[in-house]
Amino acid sequence: MRRFRSLLAGVVALVLSFSMVPEAVGANPSIGVLTFAAHAHLEGAVAFPGLSIFEGERLSTEAEGRLGIRAGHAVLTLGEQTEVWLIPLNGGLHVDMSQGSFHFTSVEREPVEIHVAEAIVSPAGTQASQGSVTLLGPKILQITAERGDLNFSFRGEFRTLPQGQTYRIYLDGPAATVDTATGSGGASTTAGGGKVAYFIVGAGVASATAWGIHEAVRSGNLPISPMKP
Repeated sequence: MRRFRSLLAGVVALVLSFSMVPEAVGANPSIGVLTFAAHAHLEGAVAFPGLSIFEGERLSTEAEGRLGIRAGHAVLTLGEQTEVWLIPLNGGLHVDMSQGSFHFTSVEREPVEIHVAEAIVSPAGTQASQGSVTLLGPKILQITAERGDLNFSFRGEFRTLPQGQTYRIYLDGPAATVDTATGSGGASTTAGGGKVAYFIVGAGVASATAWGIHEAVRSGNLPISPMKP
């Protein structure tokens, strides 16, 4: 009898362990998949198309690197020497970016929000949006609103960036009326005791050369990563 009870207990434990596996896996589903990778990494390992991405994993590219991502209905592209982490947020996606350049296309009611250099860039409203964010320096951002207006906030200051323009934004910089790099005029406003200077530096159309990978991801015409084993 004792032997039978021990055997029965072992069977019950085995059944319970198998029944718990789907729940554990489902508790932390992937939030996206890599669609293109060249000179890129996922959590320190070489990245290649088809790899799943989970919340909080580090994505990065080297010099001349590119990385394409599909997360839900959003299409994302990392430029060279870029580092990001992805986190699901209210049906959309939150992106923490520490360096580099990032391009996104989001659909209606699935926003992509970018957090970089203490600033937040997000779609204005619930409409579909497309744009890019580049960290040019520790306190210098370049933001392109290609489709749909973008909201920008930094230390209590809020501003809407209308579509169709590229904006260069100096965080905590001195008040200025001319961008010496481009000669474009701009306005300076106070934000949390510092200065935020906005300049329009061009039309809001992404460079075909810079974001060609993004268009390939959207079309589904994806080259194979040269880093794929």
